[in-house]
Parts: sequence; C-alpha cells; structure tokens
Amino acid sequence: MLLRFIAAAAVLFSVGQTFAQDSEEREGGIVGTGIVGVITELGSIYVNGQKIEITNDLQVTGSVPGIAAGELKPGLTVAVVVRLEGNIWRAEHIRQVLPLVGPVEAIGDGMLTVLGTQVDLGALPLNATIGDWVAVSGLWKSERVSASSIDLLPDWQGPAEVSGTYFRPATGQPDRIGRTEISGISPRHLSSGDFARITGSPVPGGIEAERLESGVFDAQVGIVQVEGFYSEPKPDGLYTVLGSGLIAFTDRPGMIDLASRTIQCGIDGKLGEFSSSTLSPEEIEAVRTKLECL
Repeated sequence: MLLRFIAAAAVLFSVGQTFAQDSEEREGGIVGTGIVGVITELGSIYVNGQKIEITNDLQVTGSVPGIAAGELKPGLTVAVVVRLEGNIWRAEHIRQVLPLVGPVEAIGDGMLTVLGTQVDLGALPLNATIGDWVAVSGLWKSERVSASSIDLLPDWQGPAEVSGTYFRPATGQPDRIGRTEISGISPRHLSSGDFARITGSPVPGGIEAERLESGVFDAQVGIVQVEGFYSEPKPDGLYTVLGSGLIAFTDRPGMIDLASRTIQCGIDGKLGEFSSSTLSPEEIEAVRTKLECL
C-alpha cells in the first residue's frame, strides 16, 4: 500500500491564503508538507527544530502500542504531515516510525540485536533481556539503527516489524532492510531507495513477511524534510538519507559523509530538488524558507 500525503504547504501571512486557495482549485485540496525525525521536545512537539502544534487526541498511526498525539514523548521517531497556518506548523497526520519491532536476539556492550539488525544504544539504559519484545525508535546508520528510544512490550501480541530504506540485493543475495533478512513476501517490485514497512513473524536473523507497505507518510505531501544519515552510494551513484524515500545520484561518492547526522529536504522522491507540478514556485519557496531547506 503506497502511503502518501494530503496536508498543507502554504505561504506566510496573507499571501499564503491566496496560494492555498489556488492549490485547492488545482488539486481539490492543499498539498501537504512532510517532516520526519526524532522528537526532541514537548510543548506541542519539536522535530528537526520545527515546532509542530498537535491536537492531543489525534491518533498516531503505526504506534506500538497504540497512542494518541498527547502521549508522544521525546525520543520517538515520527513522520508528520503538517499544514502551515500563518507561521505555525499544525499536524494533520502523525505516524510513528519504528525501524524495528521484535524479540531481542542478542545483547552486547552498548548494543542489542533485533531481527538480525544491530541496535546501538548510545546512552540509553538497557532494560531488556534476550527474548523480550521491544519497539525501537531511532535512525538508520548504514545497516544498523542508532536508537533514540526503546520501549519494552511485555504484553504485545502483534506482529514483528522492520521499516527503512530498501536496496535491491546483488544476484543470489536475500532481500534485506539493514541486516534483517526478509522472507515470505518479496519487496523486489520496489526500487532501490524506496521506504518500505514490513510486518510479519520473527525468524532467526530476520522476518517472515506477511504485509508490505511503501512510503513514509499517511497522506500526500509536497516538500519533505528528513533527519537521518546518508547511505553509502551504490555503484551507479544512487544514495539517500536512510529512511526518507528521497534519492539522488553522485559521481563523487567519497564526498558523501556517512558518519554525521543530517537534515535534508526534497520533493517527489528527489533529494535536494524542489521542482513540482503541484506546487507553485512561490509556495515551494515559502515552505523551503520555513524549513530552512538549502
């Protein structure tokens, strides 16, 4: 199921109302803006330095266990569809993004393994034991997850999950997201760099897929701002901010910084590009300015 966006990318102050009206006439609604990242503060929520006003009873899709927006906490990773009202972002859809949900397979110094993928804990306390089910929030870094929050799931009866960037494997190699091997449903109809969310049953080192979704958001979006780490460029130069669904190409792979967290923007699946058939140049410029997209 392809998940896309319906929220808002408008323009500041009274000019914004004019462009929003134009958008409604063109599309029957206002195209949204997407923000993906780790919640850093409350008082509404702050993601990537952007303050987003929320309605406390707005349901958070994909949350494990199920929560409303008023129950969000720092450390959770979210994909938010927002509408710009004047100079304020207002959330219309919120999805919790969980790189991994499943049983702990191994524990080491500052790390654990879930569904075959290593989770780096950083300064997070380790309260889990082998066999415990956990929901991991955080950002993909190469084939590992840099965790920002880990929640124990003592009564969880739902499926395991892996979500992140899919790359087509080499001939003869299994499908994977990170180091999580995917069996059952094959995601090979996807393109390299697509965001995939796979749920199913845990198996040693991976997941037996029962359901596959693509796309980060719950509604159509125009401009996307995402927090994450760059992937290592492929032989054809393709790279992405992991977990974003935005791709670009480079002929200078050595210039891509894989170690540093970054915040980048794009539109229509293209990283660092801002041309669109659904948004006017003025609308794009207003949203880029608000998001501080370079």
